[in-house]
Amino acid sequence: MRSGKWKFRIINGAGAGSPAPRRRFGFGRSAAAEPRRGSEGRGGIVGGWIFLILLSIGAYVAAQLPPPERTVTGELQGAATASDGDSLRLGGRRIRLEGIDAPEIGQACRRGEATWNCGEEARERLKTLVSGLATSCRLHGHDRYGRDLGVCEAGQRDLGREMVLSGHAVSYGRYQNEEDAAREGRVGIWSGDFVRPQAWRQSNGGVEEMPHDTGDWSGLVLQWLEEQVRVIFRRIVYGG
Repeated sequence: MRSGKWKFRIINGAGAGSPAPRRRFGFGRSAAAEPRRGSEGRGGIVGGWIFLILLSIGAYVAAQLPPPERTVTGELQGAATASDGDSLRLGGRRIRLEGIDAPEIGQACRRGEATWNCGEEARERLKTLVSGLATSCRLHGHDRYGRDLGVCEAGQRDLGREMVLSGHAVSYGRYQNEEDAAREGRVGIWSGDFVRPQAWRQSNGGVEEMPHDTGDWSGLVLQWLEEQVRVIFRRIVYGG
């Protein structure tokens, strides 16, 4: 050292006065880089699971929303009579209770070794619900048989809801929560074995009837959410 100054010399095979050497950086794989990559992969999987959980929560919330009413095409009120477990006669018109499907007259269900006429029992249950009470119905078009589709009440009770909740009918576009409750409580047809009315009609030469369209926008939301759940799940499991 002279005059208190530092002198630096870069030894790189170049002579004095050569340009400063360029520093080169490699981007190849190294042992140190691998753990970081694995950490990023795990982070992606965790993020995917979080998104999947959020979508599932969204699907659950959408399922709890009540279906919006369809356009009302008419209203009826008066004394009603039960034709079977899911249809009425009111004001000279045939009304199919919207969103439910009850066992057909003559359809048998089973409890253990015994069979019982669950179709007739469903009619008796609906007959009891409307007996001595004024029934009011909001109509929403017609089914394929020309019957009015309607949501009906008697004594301020939704008849479709009561039929499904008591286990005398199943959900058919509405009342899924009520069906779940009846199944868990093992009431009505859920107390034994039965064939869903739609399947029974098909096996006995009946005409296929599609579940009633309630105009439920939440159903579209649920379909979209379910598709997103499937996509995310495939990405998490198969990595693509």
